[in-house]
Amino acid sequence: MENKGGITASGQQRIGYIDALRGFTMFLVVLNHVAALCWQITPGTPSFHTYLTQIRMPMFFFISGFVLYKAGVEWNGSYIVSFFKKKIPVQLISPFIFFAIFLYINDVTLYEGILSKTKCGYWFTLVLLEFYVFYAVVRYFVRGRWSAWILLAMGIAMFWLCRTTMTLHHHTADNLLALLSAHQWRFFLFFVLGTLAKEHFDKVQQWLDGKWLLPVCIVFFIVVNALGGILPVKAIPVKGLLSLTGLIVLFAFFRRKQDLFSRDNALGRTMQYVGRRTLDIYLIHFFVLPRGLSAFTLFSDHPMPVIEFFTSSVIAILVIAVCLFVSNVIRLSPWLAKWLFGAKETHP
Repeated sequence: MENKGGITASGQQRIGYIDALRGFTMFLVVLNHVAALCWQITPGTPSFHTYLTQIRMPMFFFISGFVLYKAGVEWNGSYIVSFFKKKIPVQLISPFIFFAIFLYINDVTLYEGILSKTKCGYWFTLVLLEFYVFYAVVRYFVRGRWSAWILLAMGIAMFWLCRTTMTLHHHTADNLLALLSAHQWRFFLFFVLGTLAKEHFDKVQQWLDGKWLLPVCIVFFIVVNALGGILPVKAIPVKGLLSLTGLIVLFAFFRRKQDLFSRDNALGRTMQYVGRRTLDIYLIHFFVLPRGLSAFTLFSDHPMPVIEFFTSSVIAILVIAVCLFVSNVIRLSPWLAKWLFGAKETHP
């Protein structure tokens, strides 16, 4: 199948529908934060977010792994040094600047913020950097197919063991786990699956175009969620399969409808642009979310999933628009763009 957006499966250019999918996933992140931080909708409240959160972060890490893999790259010492020289400013330094400002504005000490498991929301780039380290170490020390099997085994083990409630019952060790946001390592499985999907993209496309994979995934995701009161949807294997099947369906949808998300139309151009600015939106949107709405407890006290979803979607789109405006203003300065968003510094 032809990839609209000037792409080959080798990953040497951007894939248009992947950028659009990343943009849509960023929308889901902001949407979830609107629901949780603006309307105070908590887990267990009837809402669409119960199902979207099964896919949201797994898809983000899957895409991160997908775009990381490049055919023919040897993870030797020189490549790893070059790779992390580029990634550390983007994944660590830039987010820390926004994180520190956010802590100051919200009167949270740096110590409290750093030892928070969620880093006040700024955990994603740190955890992704940790995933890069895990991946680079395995690829460096283990060559050939064994490296893929080891990475997959690590991913499965982390998904099984790394939970929000995990503790080693030792103050220093638990602080270290919190410092590293280690409970989020459960998403490493989807990061690895993304790299493997890119490595074997021709085979993946055959499966997606086949007769059985998508129907099975769609039926499983819908039926298991619909029977959540009967089936053990919170069991770790079931949660993993729900995320995986939902991810496959969403990925397949964007791939099948890639003409809709191409640069040839306004929707595609917009979503691809959002997809290329996900870091900017992620770093800025915590400052823009209208948290004063938490005084309105209508949706938390009287759940109305459809109306809440529509209202939250409108707010999320407005928040993203404001973030993009602020991002473009900041990017007027190449120096600020470099240090705040990791952009390559250009000179007029």
